[in-house]
Amino acid sequence: MTNVNYKSIKNAHKRIKGYIAETPLITSREINKKYKAKIYFKLENRQKTGSFKVRGAFNKLLQLKNIEKRKGVIAYSSGNHGQAVSFASKILGIDSLVVMPKDAPKIKLENTRKYGAKIVLYNRLIENREEIAIAIAKKSGRILIPPFDDLDIIIGQGTAGLEIVNKLNEKKIKPDVYLCCCSGGGLIAGTSSYLKSFFPDLSIYCAEPKHYDDMRMSIKKGKLLSVNTNFPTICDALTVKIAGKLTFKINKKLLKGGLVVTDNEVKKAIRFLKKNLNIIAEPGGAVPVAALLSKYSEFNDKVVVVMVSGGNIDQKFFNRIMSNG
Repeated sequence: MTNVNYKSIKNAHKRIKGYIAETPLITSREINKKYKAKIYFKLENRQKTGSFKVRGAFNKLLQLKNIEKRKGVIAYSSGNHGQAVSFASKILGIDSLVVMPKDAPKIKLENTRKYGAKIVLYNRLIENREEIAIAIAKKSGRILIPPFDDLDIIIGQGTAGLEIVNKLNEKKIKPDVYLCCCSGGGLIAGTSSYLKSFFPDLSIYCAEPKHYDDMRMSIKKGKLLSVNTNFPTICDALTVKIAGKLTFKINKKLLKGGLVVTDNEVKKAIRFLKKNLNIIAEPGGAVPVAALLSKYSEFNDKVVVVMVSGGNIDQKFFNRIMSNG
């Protein structure tokens, strides 16, 4: 079995690099001066399909056997994974079906359809997306592409960590802290595995919305804990009930802890990114930045890497946030 490590992530990068974008790692002298730290933002909002998810999707789909590709694939997603699977499937000539919530952001539904997938809608308050997808997979023979709790997916997401390390090493910079959003935990598990191979003393924190800090609580208690998913939040991409078994196993070894932010702090982070760096981030993608801004005094004199994981936000909603809505 392939493990999530330096070697497997490097191999995945070779496999997928022709299909993805190498996203920027940027810093700002003005921001660094204001917050008394050296802060580097990894811009996965500029990735193809607008989020990091395309990394894992391509890594998984490229390794399917021809007989599996002919059967087609099915995914379940709050939006970004669905877009990624739809996009990667179209490029690779695979038929795709995605189970998505009725109340997913319009941009995520439209893009998933635009990239070629058929969509099955469900009610996230009373139905289970995973159960729906598994039932369809069993009946149709389609191959299930999980959003996070899968080794190939985790390894694919880890390629963002490889890019971070390459850029930091070019500049001879050693990071002290890494802040990354967390839903099921695939992105932080993959990127942390690679970062820790080069920077063993790195302090890593997952950043999660209030009421949805299942990874933080699970790490603190040493066992997987679930959350009540009925609390409203603007962070639609980070609302899983429970983290993955594989991702938790990795993250409990690598993470120092977790940080929790409110919706208002996330809105502030979205405005901060746009005004200071001209970056458009979706709420889930801005959560690590919200954690940075709300706890900035703890990061004084440190080198901090912050993941901006996605930029798929409806224009009207973004405009409302920018006008302090």
